[in-house]
Amino acid sequence: MISRAQSLAGALARYALIGLTGLILLWASVAGARWVTSFRESVNLPNGMQLGREFDWNRYGRWDLFATDGRTRLARDIEFVCFNDRFVYAQARERASEGLYDAETDSRVNADYSEAMDISGLHKPGGACDGYYTGWVGPGLLLHDGRYPFVPPCDWRNIGNEGLRDRDWFERPCAPGPWPRDQP
Repeated sequence: MISRAQSLAGALARYALIGLTGLILLWASVAGARWVTSFRESVNLPNGMQLGREFDWNRYGRWDLFATDGRTRLARDIEFVCFNDRFVYAQARERASEGLYDAETDSRVNADYSEAMDISGLHKPGGACDGYYTGWVGPGLLLHDGRYPFVPPCDWRNIGNEGLRDRDWFERPCAPGPWPRDQP
């Protein structure tokens, strides 16, 4: 027969184990929530629009284009952008989101690709971009605290385009030399 002291000690041990398990689960929940919310990143473009990355369990984070208010989603799943002081042309995984967006009206411009590039002034002979960069740039390369190899090449900065007003944009981090650089 189990004595009263042994029974009490067993009950206390069980409660302590349950309490410890609860604390560990609470810590894991809080840490997981902080990790998911810290996964959000954003880039404010010179025209006031915003590229924002949100956690997505299926795609490991997706970049979306937001209006100048920072809340209105204009396009989803952005892969590459070309932008200047007024327009953003977004290439997206979802074809419905791909197109030209105007920062003055916070809306999409209904035009096919060639017409959109002419309207926006983003067209450069050879199919490249004539915005702040001379090439199409992935949103993840535009983060202000980016480091090599996750920054656009310095050679792609379109410093020669005098029509671009935000000259401070060219002070952002970039990768010197040819890109992508061969890794040893």
